[in-house]
Amino acid sequence: MKHEQLLGGLKALHLHQIAREYVEISKLSEKDKKTYEQYLAKLIEIELNEKHRLRTARLLKAAKVPLAKSVDSYNFDIRTGVTAQQINRLATGDFVKQAGNVVFYGGFGMGKSHLAIALTSRLCELGFKCYFSSVHNLITDLVAAKRELTLTSLSKRLDKFDLIVCDELGYVAHDRDGADLFFQLISQRAERKSMLITTNLTFSEWEQVFLDARTTAAAVDRVIPNCETFNIGGDESFRARLAKERMKNKNDLTSASK
Repeated sequence: MKHEQLLGGLKALHLHQIAREYVEISKLSEKDKKTYEQYLAKLIEIELNEKHRLRTARLLKAAKVPLAKSVDSYNFDIRTGVTAQQINRLATGDFVKQAGNVVFYGGFGMGKSHLAIALTSRLCELGFKCYFSSVHNLITDLVAAKRELTLTSLSKRLDKFDLIVCDELGYVAHDRDGADLFFQLISQRAERKSMLITTNLTFSEWEQVFLDARTTAAAVDRVIPNCETFNIGGDESFRARLAKERMKNKNDLTSASK
């Protein structure tokens, strides 16, 4: 088989990374006196790595993760109620496989969204289908879909996700229609698919979102089975801490220039 035919065959089999690298890998294998089996194993390894990279990129794009955040960049030392070990355990995806839920509760600037983004990214790397949205945007989409008679279609699309991350529950007020639609989403996923919710409201305060005690109790009742709740605390918000560090650096530079 000629070189062009071999390239065509590899591309027809969607082995694009092997097509790009097999010549160079063959030279290295010959130089290092690798066996045919070792040569083949290396080609398979680079193809699998590339396919994993592309799949992760597709899942992250579909997840609509707003920023790049990592577990390693979160300062657990200044926080209470959550540890790196706990987040790394969640990042294995076992809770998603079990249709479990997670709630990150705490005041402003505790890094709840940071952890939610980092966890979503790690789960995408493992092949889970995730969707990240603020509660405000999610409810806005649901209300718009109902108005445009596309709610069934949107619900089916959302149901394809293994995990839906609902960021900033309670930060923005919504009307009864929005509250009811959000409750329906929670009900549809209860004990079937996972949700991760970040909020500055205790469960008893969710009435600010669902607007009456009965619906609130029903929503909480659907979330808390098989749910882990993290009460994240600390003396200072990440944003306030970062602002102080920037000001200090600015003052240091000013002093050094004098």
